[in-house]
Amino acid sequence: MARLPVYSLESIPKFAWVDYGILGLMLTLSAAIGIYQACTGGKQKTAGEFLLGNSKLHIVPVTMSLLAGFMSAVTLLGVPAETYLNGMGYWLVGVPFCVTIPMVVYIYVPIFYNLKCISVFEYLEKRFCRSIRIFAVILFVLNTVIYLAVVLYGPSTALSAVTRIPEWMCILIVGSICTFYTSIGGVKAVVWTDALQLTLMFGGSITVLAVAVYHGGGPSEVVELAQRSGRFDDLHDFSVDPKDRHTVWSVLAGGFVLWAGTYGIHQQQVQRYLSLSSRKEAQLCLWLSLPGFLALMSIVCWTGMAFYAYFRFCDPMWQGLISSADQMLPLFTMETLGHWPGVPGLVVVGVFSGSLSSISSGLNSLAALLLEDCFKLIKPTLSSTAQIRISKSAAVGFGLCSIGLAFLVSQVGGIIEFANSLYGMLSGPLLGLYVLGIFFPCTSSKGAATGYVAGLITTLWIGIGAKLTPTMYPQPIRGLYTDPATCPHIKGSYPTIKDIDLHNADIPDIFQISYFWYGPIGVTVTVVIGVLSSLLTGRTKGEDIDPRLMYPLFSRLAFFLPHHVRKKLEFGVPYDKLSANSEVDASAFHLETDFITAGRLPPSPAFVVKRDR
Repeated sequence: MARLPVYSLESIPKFAWVDYGILGLMLTLSAAIGIYQACTGGKQKTAGEFLLGNSKLHIVPVTMSLLAGFMSAVTLLGVPAETYLNGMGYWLVGVPFCVTIPMVVYIYVPIFYNLKCISVFEYLEKRFCRSIRIFAVILFVLNTVIYLAVVLYGPSTALSAVTRIPEWMCILIVGSICTFYTSIGGVKAVVWTDALQLTLMFGGSITVLAVAVYHGGGPSEVVELAQRSGRFDDLHDFSVDPKDRHTVWSVLAGGFVLWAGTYGIHQQQVQRYLSLSSRKEAQLCLWLSLPGFLALMSIVCWTGMAFYAYFRFCDPMWQGLISSADQMLPLFTMETLGHWPGVPGLVVVGVFSGSLSSISSGLNSLAALLLEDCFKLIKPTLSSTAQIRISKSAAVGFGLCSIGLAFLVSQVGGIIEFANSLYGMLSGPLLGLYVLGIFFPCTSSKGAATGYVAGLITTLWIGIGAKLTPTMYPQPIRGLYTDPATCPHIKGSYPTIKDIDLHNADIPDIFQISYFWYGPIGVTVTVVIGVLSSLLTGRTKGEDIDPRLMYPLFSRLAFFLPHHVRKKLEFGVPYDKLSANSEVDASAFHLETDFITAGRLPPSPAFVVKRDR
């Protein structure tokens, strides 16, 4: 049944004491896991245990952590709002995810696991030079801290919308508890709390979807209304106009870059691979995350469709009940489930879990970067005591930065678009940098740096320009029925999406490009400029490159050609120096690393690499 209009927030139930109790219990359990991990096992006395769990973590919680790390409150709140407002086009991101996982499994995991780089940016120094590594780290840290602030802001709006707790207090409470258990419990606490929180995320999301479908008139009614309102149009929109917000091509291309950058080269995900005892476990972990991702993404996308069926006669944003669609989930929860003590608490706990899992994973990865890409570069022989102090202090420091920035995020529009735009602007060129290093042997340090800077300038110019110009997308909902008789607080009807020109002639076309194209543009510019610059300024010879840093893409694609032809497509890289299984035992790696750090063992005689500086 469709929703009857609610005219004031006072008529909507608020959190009961039992709801507060459930929320408090979840936060307490998360903190308790951190305390437990700090007091058991090795008691987090070494950087290897704090950052990687000594590569002895179990595959099941790591898989859940891998999935929970990016299934944040941005997903749980933003995706239903996105599909409610703009249709089911976003659902297509599951397709490139299915393509990305095999690529990560067979290309990226072997490279990073065999190199045993705690920091993914160490690869850039081995392949190119230290300057590129440091520059990329700085931008990545900036990107991650801002993203964590967005993730922290999400559940704070959810809680403040259904309780009388101020938004700033929600940010402070969640950020502080997350920083606490991450800084004392290390990656073990992060992984096990992620496992708990992913369970709560699924439970809350399934509950909301089931209730929304029921109140929306049932599955057939939800599908029929979505079809009539044009919310399935993007699923078969093959327009090549980059100004269209969601088309099949934009979502597939943008989604591919999004997931390749997330699961292929992102620091927090690579740390998860290295926390497992073997490369095979790391690869299996990714395969296991695939069905979980598709299930959760489908749940949150269809939740937006069910919300449309429920709110179709009177949009709560136009009533002034909420300030943005990102608050629709908590509003719906309190309207329909508020009279059941404890149930709203379980739903909001699921949203909080999405935030906590992403923040804790991000803080742990940032701590690793500060240690590996800053302090160890300055002083390679840091003692174990100094390393663990730096790691824990870094987790606290970055946590405080995220809390501070979260107070500013409320000034930005829809959280799902902002998060994807920011990620595309900075991560697209970064992915392009790794593409240059892994697949193009000719790329030199100068060429890589030129391509990376060109990609950044291009995406930042487009993204910032779009933010500084008036919005090019209409805000009213597609086909929303707005008869004043059913929504009396609106004077007359407001236009549907068909009544508004999607593209403003006064805005340059470049600034009207869909945010989904930011990532692909960044990758393309970086790779093209990087290769051309390398060829013009002096390419790197294939025989001078460590084969562990490369993947013979062109040779593999030409599998149908004779062997001598495929050999030429390897461009001189000595892949034959690699054994059939070059995997290094994890425990041996950590033992050797500890000896090298202590000055008791020289580095292994690795492949000598000649590269321009």
